[in-house]
Amino acid sequence: MKKLVFTFVMLFAILVSCKKKDPDQNSSSRKIRYEITGNFTGKFDVIYSDNVNGTTRVTNVALPWSKEVTYGSNVLSIGIGAQASTTGLPSQTATVKIYRDETVVKTTSATSGSLGEMVIPTIAYSF
Repeated sequence: MKKLVFTFVMLFAILVSCKKKDPDQNSSSRKIRYEITGNFTGKFDVIYSDNVNGTTRVTNVALPWSKEVTYGSNVLSIGIGAQASTTGLPSQTATVKIYRDETVVKTTSATSGSLGEMVIPTIAYSF
């Protein structure tokens, strides 16, 4: 639970600190796809967030997982992170990607520890 809270705090800090502007910031909406893939056999609690709507938590996610969201122009930054809710096996991997209109704009990976635990680092993207 402490790691989940830490992940949320880090995600919030990243979202608040993001200042990079997108040339398309005046577009009315932006299609985003969050994706987690890999060979991790455990399950995840996934948190994705934006600066307008706040945080969404999805529990007991098995791989592969994806979620499409269309954000309005008032959303300036988004982010995603995950933590194992059930363990997998040691040395398994998982990769998180953020796609914008089918183009990968951010990615990060993690490897499970000796007990099968895993925390995927939070990544953020600013429009």
